[in-house]
Amino acid sequence: MKEAFHGSDIEKIEEKYGVSADEIISFAANVSPLGVSSLYLNGISEKLHCVERYPERDYGRLRDAISSYCGAKSSNIIMGSGSSELISAVIKHHPAPEVMITAPAYAEYARNVAIAGGNSRYYSLKAEEGFEFDTNRLIDSLTDELDLLIICNPMNPTGTALKSSELDRVLERCEELDIICAVDETYVDFADDEYDATSLAEVYPCLFIIRSMSKFFSAPGLRIGYGITTDETLLKEIEENKDPWSVSSLSNEAAILMLKDRDYIAESKKYMASERERVCRKLDSLKPLGITYTVPRANFVLLHLPENRLSAKGLFEKAIREKMMIRNCADYSGLENGYVRFCFMKEEDDDRLLSLIKEAYT
Repeated sequence: MKEAFHGSDIEKIEEKYGVSADEIISFAANVSPLGVSSLYLNGISEKLHCVERYPERDYGRLRDAISSYCGAKSSNIIMGSGSSELISAVIKHHPAPEVMITAPAYAEYARNVAIAGGNSRYYSLKAEEGFEFDTNRLIDSLTDELDLLIICNPMNPTGTALKSSELDRVLERCEELDIICAVDETYVDFADDEYDATSLAEVYPCLFIIRSMSKFFSAPGLRIGYGITTDETLLKEIEENKDPWSVSSLSNEAAILMLKDRDYIAESKKYMASERERVCRKLDSLKPLGITYTVPRANFVLLHLPENRLSAKGLFEKAIREKMMIRNCADYSGLENGYVRFCFMKEEDDDRLLSLIKEAYT
């Protein structure tokens, strides 16, 4: 395992490099640069006394707000403390589970499988194919020994994604083999509608969608996650086995306000689509320097750096000295050599980072 810092490791960066955490622009956390919604900021003060009572046990009002936002039925929604709690819960649904994970992948998937006494195997996206999904190969890799398939969609850190029309084919095979398919849609709010799997939940009970309000709503500190499935048995067992009141009263009220802010939601989607396109056009101009990128569908992009030049760690440290934190991807399996990831921030910040990268390889 090579040293690499997670996007939340700002304090560790401060300690090691002597750069004030308050001054660092984090291109590594994949959180929206627009900040929290004004409806939340203007309305949360009226809800502060909610901490004097326990949260609603079934989170009925919050599930209704989520239902209105994403189109899933309220009865098919389960709440969790961020997506992390739900990832852990669905993995632990089977004792010692046999799990296939699309890779390169978020390390918490395999860690939770190991904690559950299970075994992880991988369906690895290929660099020579632009880290795009080969649906036929994925389907062919499924066997009746598997209990669970985990797909991050859009993928972190590659930014590539599986269209819902292709996921439909994968789910059909999962149903045949009695495999639960957990689709982590942490970043789907940033993507086009064709990658949203919500409508498939009504067709395939094997589908368990996992979402979070951390990234798109710029609220990782609230720890709001939710799952969607029509498998009533799975819903009941996860609910019975996870901690009660895992979403606080204040987070509950804050999330309801954010989900009602349709102007904020529309603005966020519009900005990210525009900035993603703008940054990619600028990255195109860096190709003569040997810098390539995967086509991103979310709010971040994966770069492959030229060989025998400044390393991923070297670029990370060069950016840190300029108070910008990118993600060195050396700790991702298959990305050990020369890959970095950064999320799209405000235009002026993105331009400053791109100028630094260009200077480093010119």
